[in-house]
Amino acid sequence: MEANTDLPALIAGATTLLKRKKFRPETLESYHRTWRQIADYMTASNHYEFTKDVGDAFIQMLFGDRQYEDLNLRERNCIYYTMVLWYYALNHSLPRSVRKKQDITFDGKLGSLFKDFLAFKALTCTPSTLRLYSYRLHPLYCDLLRARQTLSEIDGTYIVRFLSRLDITQKPKEKNRMIEQTGMFLSYLCDKGLLINNKPQYWRSVLKPRSIRQPKIPSVYSGDEVERLLHGIDRSNPAGKRDFAIVLLAARCGLRGSDIMGLRHCNLDWSNNQIIVVQQKTQGKLGLPLSEEVGNAIIEYLKFGRPDVNEPYIFLSAKPPFGKLVTIHQIITKHMRKADISYEERKHGPHALRHSLASNLLGLQEPIPVISAILGHSTTASTMPYLRVDFGQLKLCALEVPCVPSSFYQNLYEQAI
Repeated sequence: MEANTDLPALIAGATTLLKRKKFRPETLESYHRTWRQIADYMTASNHYEFTKDVGDAFIQMLFGDRQYEDLNLRERNCIYYTMVLWYYALNHSLPRSVRKKQDITFDGKLGSLFKDFLAFKALTCTPSTLRLYSYRLHPLYCDLLRARQTLSEIDGTYIVRFLSRLDITQKPKEKNRMIEQTGMFLSYLCDKGLLINNKPQYWRSVLKPRSIRQPKIPSVYSGDEVERLLHGIDRSNPAGKRDFAIVLLAARCGLRGSDIMGLRHCNLDWSNNQIIVVQQKTQGKLGLPLSEEVGNAIIEYLKFGRPDVNEPYIFLSAKPPFGKLVTIHQIITKHMRKADISYEERKHGPHALRHSLASNLLGLQEPIPVISAILGHSTTASTMPYLRVDFGQLKLCALEVPCVPSSFYQNLYEQAI
């Protein structure tokens, strides 16, 4: 069968089939987010037909030579959604693996305790994080149902056996997260006095991760590289004015990509020179100074670059239909490439610029609490990982290697003889 290569027609047809499978709106949006990125890539690279080679080039542009095992779930999904679109182009159907996920439910008296815990976590977690808690606790719920046991009856032996069964199906990283969140759940039950052993330290000793998670070294760019990135953006066109303001917000203010894309007019307090946002990741309120440099860049885009459409978001797509941006990773990558900044060994999205701001502030001897406030961290513990890239301060911790007396080698020589 000859492949259909018209991208809008492919997206429309694949969407129809996904809707027939009763996919949730947020899942459909995840597919569309990747497909819109493909459309932007094809426009930027002058491709008029969607082919497998175009899909491969799109993936190569996003992830370079990174191994699939090193990608996170969102990045793997991006590859999968691209594959689904090409499969539909060839077969006018979806891969057999594309099935609606079963709704996760906690029923009965047993399920009510899980629901109580999730309601407790909902006070501090975003909906997406709460869904992950449900997904990772559901195996324990199902195992208890199969074993016809209640939570008040379980002991350390049962938990060890349950974890051993996870070894068969779960990857180490995901399994460790399941262990961690199972421990949180049992600690919650300890506080309620609902277990045989209501000592949290006992359950912590049972629920130890099976592997050591090494801390990641954040990807950072020097102050000179950030300036090259900014100076390399062509601001003579509407897209360039938009991109310049976006990169400034990431590099100078340290805003996350989700908060930049969700920025509205009401978030800009021009009279007090402030940016005030509710962070999408933490739901915490954050106020940052609106510097003259950042303010002028936003004003230039609003007056001379932003499409005249009735949309609440400040930053919109550069081509019709004008709407909210779904990613800014590709924007930053494009301008890094134009500025000839090497990023093969480093991450190269808005979060890398956020890391770079923290690293460069550390280099200027800014206190950790100040950096935490700028980044919107609730505690300084969240900021501590940035210390790993402050090589100047790390060198101060290094001990001098003592001189070895000549008699040491003389003794070794005599012993050898």
